[in-house]
Amino acid sequence: MDKGKLVRLVLIPIIIGLVVTLIVRQVLNPSQSSPTTGGSAVEMVAVVAVGSKEPIAARSKISEQQLVLKQVPRSILTGSEFTATKDLLGQVTQVQLEPGEVILKSRVVIEGKGALPYRIPQGYRAVTIRIDELSGVAGHPQAGDLVDLVLTVPEKKPDRLGATARLIYEGVQVLGKGLAVEAAASAAGGVAAAANEGTKLTSLTLALRPEAAVEVALAEEIGHIKVLLRPALPEGNSGRIKFSEDSYKQ
Repeated sequence: MDKGKLVRLVLIPIIIGLVVTLIVRQVLNPSQSSPTTGGSAVEMVAVVAVGSKEPIAARSKISEQQLVLKQVPRSILTGSEFTATKDLLGQVTQVQLEPGEVILKSRVVIEGKGALPYRIPQGYRAVTIRIDELSGVAGHPQAGDLVDLVLTVPEKKPDRLGATARLIYEGVQVLGKGLAVEAAASAAGGVAAAANEGTKLTSLTLALRPEAAVEVALAEEIGHIKVLLRPALPEGNSGRIKFSEDSYKQ
């Protein structure tokens, strides 16, 4: 048998058989192969993505059934991804999340934190009342503090001056406060002096039940609301004290 015939009958079938075997192994066992870039293996990392078939609507609380772990190359991570589904449970979406989308920290917010709408407790409304340094405890109330509300009503009697006061609500949560920048005018030309600029307390934003928010709005029109700052340690006694239309009849 000559050499050419030996190559055609023996060596070529052997080479073809080896190639077919490698292809079959690659198809049947893809997990044994690693994606490569430039000859080096790409490291994959599990991150949390939207696992539901439907989008997760904006401003909705995330549940475990909506999440899945997804493998992505470590090289494309930004540091804003979540690596465990438990870290997202109960968080609220700020925008709509699409199916399969890798969830970033900038697209969700922890309930009770972030912008004002996300800090309002369930069943409550945010309402702002006018306040100044004297009626607002010199600006000490901060977001998260609890205050009591006192309503003072001037007596409408021409023969004498007087007023009544009553405690209308206790344990009201402060959501924020308004500060206005003011500058003292110079004596020379009435030009605002930057060195004398300061802040002036103008308002407090409170969390109240809808019916309570309406009553507080009415109280502001009838009289003047003064804030009492409660101690940091809880004391109980929160909610409605006394409030009715008869309370304001002179």
